[in-house]
Amino acid sequence: MLDTVIPRKTQLGQRELVDRRQKMHARSRSLLIAVHGQHSVAELRRQFAALGDVGGILEELSSLGLITADVQAGAVAPAAESELPPLQLARAFINETAVAALGLRAFLFTLKLERCYTKAELSELLPEYRRVLAKAKSEEFAASMVGRVEQILAGA
Repeated sequence: MLDTVIPRKTQLGQRELVDRRQKMHARSRSLLIAVHGQHSVAELRRQFAALGDVGGILEELSSLGLITADVQAGAVAPAAESELPPLQLARAFINETAVAALGLRAFLFTLKLERCYTKAELSELLPEYRRVLAKAKSEEFAASMVGRVEQILAGA
């Protein structure tokens, strides 16, 4: 996938966030949640570098029909409406990225996440989320993921 392409979720991709029919790795699911027609492949590669082969994951998502990459950089992409409310989408994103970055070590953190029912509670958990991601991967990765969560929560 070209670096200048801006991927976006398809209807099938939107449904996958709700239905979870595909048996996807946490890294793939994290990236699917993050794709929303506003960031180029190059930006996604930079932000999600700690997840591994971002290009390969994007190709996988594309081959499954979960994303499409037909919009070039500079063009205005229609923002896809998520079938999940922003709070639920943010919780899913935090869970998937924590599991992808930490593996089994994410268990205690995800227990705390499960007790977050409001935007305020989720926002209070963000410093710990950033800390555990920075420790497992890097400060840059952690800051990028927290930024994504804040973008999602802005819609809540």
